[in-house]
Amino acid sequence: MAILRYVDNVTDLFRAYTDEPDLSFLTAADAQTYLELGYNEFRQKATDMAPAIFATDVTITPNGATYNLQSGAVSILGANPTNARMARLLSVRDASTGNDPFIWTGASSRRAMQMLARGYLLEGQSLIFSVNVNRGLILQYVPESTVDWSQNAAGNNEYIDDLVEFHDIIALMAYRQYAIRDSATSEQIERQLSQRLREMESTITKRNFDGPHYVARTNYTYED
Repeated sequence: MAILRYVDNVTDLFRAYTDEPDLSFLTAADAQTYLELGYNEFRQKATDMAPAIFATDVTITPNGATYNLQSGAVSILGANPTNARMARLLSVRDASTGNDPFIWTGASSRRAMQMLARGYLLEGQSLIFSVNVNRGLILQYVPESTVDWSQNAAGNNEYIDDLVEFHDIIALMAYRQYAIRDSATSEQIERQLSQRLREMESTITKRNFDGPHYVARTNYTYED
């Protein structure tokens, strides 16, 4: 398989899949949109398999029982965040210098949070805590993609991410977006996509050993 490291590599593969010679029907802007949508879906699938695969950390310092992630001194939501915009919050932990910082427990509602000694709830743009907090907390979250899919000319070298061996999945997912418009659903594309997603899951879970499975279990149990 060709090395699909850069945006132009995946763009070329997507155009090969569509086999659409009419550039007035499938314009460069159209291809960029479909590839952006395909990549966002790819990141969601990869994150479901291994939640921390694209994760980054940011430290906030609340002063009370709430922290606004849009207007706070350190922001990850809103139109102009100070750090990469958040797509998904993964965890909250104490900003401890020790090797085993306390990891707070996420709650699904305010009622559920009342039962937690140190719990948090993401409600809109506000992070709500079960107790007053006046110290640093580290948020681990999945940021939105910053890949520029307009950099599709050979030699632009717009790097995508480190899951290079599975970047054909991006082109396959982009094709599905194109197929909605063209009414051109392909059984071959769907079969290949299903197979490649299974292969990606197998590779990711094996290389991370028990990590992804442990996170998945603790989402629904009291294991910690």
